[in-house]
Amino acid sequence: MQVYREILPNSYLVILVESTPAATDAVLLRSALRHASRSGKGQVWLDCSGLSMLPSDMLPILTRYAAWLRRRHTSLVVCHPPATSAGISLEEVSDGTLLIANSLLDAELVASEDISE
Repeated sequence: MQVYREILPNSYLVILVESTPAATDAVLLRSALRHASRSGKGQVWLDCSGLSMLPSDMLPILTRYAAWLRRRHTSLVVCHPPATSAGISLEEVSDGTLLIANSLLDAELVASEDISE
């Protein structure tokens, strides 16, 4: 997996792109989310459009970071959600703990709805 980062006016964008599977994929994801959490932005968008599926070891990382960021009044929004390795949608597997947006255009709307709740 390759990870790209972009600081946007209202959010921190992390883009995940599929490459040869490696044991370091989870480490790369944790590192990217750690950098994003330190950015001072109120929203972190995780663009998964470059992934055909989400490896099962990444779901616990995402749910932990989502909860941790939420306690700090920051939203983690997973955009272009891939299916999990079991073929189940990310929404079903996360039991509603992750904010999901079908596109980057929807990410800000999803995050602002979460903040208003």
